[in-house]
Amino acid sequence: MDKDHLIELISNSLLLERKDSESTKNLNDFKNYLERLNLEQLRTMSKEFIL
Repeated sequence: MDKDHLIELISNSLLLERKDSESTKNLNDFKNYLERLNLEQLRTMSKEFIL
């Protein structure tokens, strides 16, 4: 999987049912954090979130 796909996969797994502004801001902050990680770190993280 490429980096963009892993970022989407991880962030989508964290989506809350609520779509309030605070949840959206937190998700955007988390996506920004994920984008700074390298591919191997994302792979490790995705395994933790998916399992």
